[in-house]
Amino acid sequence: MNDIKILLASDDQELFSAFRAVMGEMPDFELVGVGRNSNEALGLVATEHDLDIVLIDENIGPTPAHDLVREISMRRPNCAAVLLSTSVDENVLTRALEAGARGVLSRQPSLEELQTRLSTAAEWARGISRWIGGGQAETVGGRRGRIVVVAGSKGGTGTTTLAVQLALTAAAKKNRSVCLVDMDLQSGDVPSYLDMVHRRTIADLVEVAGEITGSMLADTLFVHPDGPHVLLAPVEAEQAEDVTALAARQILGALRSRYDTVIVDCGTFMTEGTVTAVELADKVALTVTPDLPSLRSAKRMVRLWARLEARKGEEVVAVLTRQTRKNEIQPDFAARILGLPLAKTTIPPAFRALEKAINNASLSKVEDDAFRKAVLQLAGELGIVDGEPADGGGKRIKAGAR
Repeated sequence: MNDIKILLASDDQELFSAFRAVMGEMPDFELVGVGRNSNEALGLVATEHDLDIVLIDENIGPTPAHDLVREISMRRPNCAAVLLSTSVDENVLTRALEAGARGVLSRQPSLEELQTRLSTAAEWARGISRWIGGGQAETVGGRRGRIVVVAGSKGGTGTTTLAVQLALTAAAKKNRSVCLVDMDLQSGDVPSYLDMVHRRTIADLVEVAGEITGSMLADTLFVHPDGPHVLLAPVEAEQAEDVTALAARQILGALRSRYDTVIVDCGTFMTEGTVTAVELADKVALTVTPDLPSLRSAKRMVRLWARLEARKGEEVVAVLTRQTRKNEIQPDFAARILGLPLAKTTIPPAFRALEKAINNASLSKVEDDAFRKAVLQLAGELGIVDGEPADGGGKRIKAGAR
């Protein structure tokens, strides 16, 4: 293996001298340069094409360290950013991971700690380089992937059906990597919809969530013939408690750095992990059917997210499913009851077509033109495929519309 190439972003001469001395005892590692400030560091990141790791001093300036981590993660998604911090605790780690760092390292690490952390970060970086083919930032659009959460106001609103259909629709687009995550942690049923059997689930990533590598994901994810990679919910319902907020944040962060689109089926039962997914998402779609029990459940769900400070009501898009012109409750009335933005696209019922597709393991070929068209339009509205702007172009029905 070629030497692991490392860049240090710091203007602390003592820190530089200490790292250079300790790396002298690590023959497989090469310190290729030092960025004395954030601008200089970004310049080196752009020109050092074989760079594996950037060590970022928490005291770097003028751009704050966490902002520099985000910038590097977007420009060079195959380069592992590691924060150097005076203290290493859960809060520091969480903030760093939210920014896109691959970990946190003490500013005065032992030789063993430094070697272990850098080896893990380098393994991840080189795995990503192989994954995206050549390691250039423009391969994934120069930005992190998009997380879209689909949650249900109550059981029977078509949450999993819609999440699976959106994933299949996104995967049908060329040059788009898609991951479907079943985070209905207590009763996830994605395998039944996609006719798949797989021995690995999200529970297998919990213990290694802070150090997820490409090989770990390759072993855990199921690659569906129709395109999307799938991360399943735990087999045993009690394992749902193992997927903590921190684990969910780390796992979804790792997926976001590797896929263009991550679609998360959160089901209807909220856990620590699913609330975290709602918080991290770029877009949250809440499925509701045109009946009062479902609409009232949706209001309770959104209020819960607001109380937990995971998502404001105006940041949630309600999606009416099983909607026809014969329903007593029509979209404008539903919007007034919900007090939420309502997606312009409604999903019509397609019971027979979906039943046939599921029974024949052919969900990518649902024989209902209106249903397929609606899913594609909704994917555009949510920013999953090109089409409707992600923030909604055209006339979306607003809360309280008359």
